[in-house]
Amino acid sequence: MRLVRQVGKTYFARAEIYEAFTLTDRHRDEFFRDGAALLKGVLKPEVVKKLHEQLLPIPEWDSEKRLNLWMQHDEILDFYLFGPLGDIARQVFQSPQAVTSLLPPTAQLQRDFISTRSHNSTNGWHIDRTECQIGDQPSKFLSTALARLSVPLIAEGRVRSTQVINQSKYAAAMSEAREEYFAGKSMYRREGRFERLFLWDPNINVPVLPGLNLNEDMIMETWMEPGDVVLFNTCLWHRSPPWVGPGLELGLHPTFAPSNHISHDPPMWSDTKASWCLTDELAGKTIGEGNSSCFPYAYPEDKRPKVGSTLTLKRRPIGLPRHLAFSWVSVQARDMLRKLYFLYRG
Repeated sequence: MRLVRQVGKTYFARAEIYEAFTLTDRHRDEFFRDGAALLKGVLKPEVVKKLHEQLLPIPEWDSEKRLNLWMQHDEILDFYLFGPLGDIARQVFQSPQAVTSLLPPTAQLQRDFISTRSHNSTNGWHIDRTECQIGDQPSKFLSTALARLSVPLIAEGRVRSTQVINQSKYAAAMSEAREEYFAGKSMYRREGRFERLFLWDPNINVPVLPGLNLNEDMIMETWMEPGDVVLFNTCLWHRSPPWVGPGLELGLHPTFAPSNHISHDPPMWSDTKASWCLTDELAGKTIGEGNSSCFPYAYPEDKRPKVGSTLTLKRRPIGLPRHLAFSWVSVQARDMLRKLYFLYRG
């Protein structure tokens, strides 16, 4: 499918509706030590309200319309390109604790999705393979362990943030593998993915992982108000919190990447609607090479798509049933081999 987006013509491209947000040393310490940080008051309440109005009509059941919204809506694309989130990502990438600190200051949009919670719904503990590409990695490995900026779309009141396993406590629970973990060379720990075929099992308090003994004291969670954003490492086990109510709770979850990030398409079985941008010209290359429409720059401004310009995008082709089946089997086989690896070491 071919999609064409126009840049800079919506409400969300207006500079006056945003304020610059500066990361503090405390934010950096929390993110690189524990894996998550709460950023207070990033967005104005009226911006959150407009985003809520924009996304509320999207059907809950239609996964095709809920993944990579920036490819489908000029408004969401403008929000990412002209809003403060890209600059926050750039500040994270340039933090002295990050392996990306010496790269030129950039932030490119990688992907996004919306979440919906109602009637005490949540999802199971998981990590995000499209952002967490190599294995269990702490926050400093920002080209292969991308950080997410989660935005709750609530007009008033409070909502619970994404639940994340504390990185420091996660590492402390390891034995001889701790140094390997901090060196970014640890394999994914996968014993239970908490999925029933393609559905989530939320009835587990903490992840059950080989070689680790996790408990509920390791869970990081905070209350968020309109305009707050939570920044966290997608290589840490996390899940949506239980519903607060009484109304439907929407969340917007973009991920930005540094210029040395190498894109890998998600497994076909987890992207059955082919929502991912087709990136054939970038196969094996960093996203900073060339000027792919699939990874538009939010920072710096001189590399950002110009106001009035268009982005032409293509979706991945939809897989045939045999392709989906092979993809599912290959993912399950890799996870089983990882389980055997930890059992052997253990």
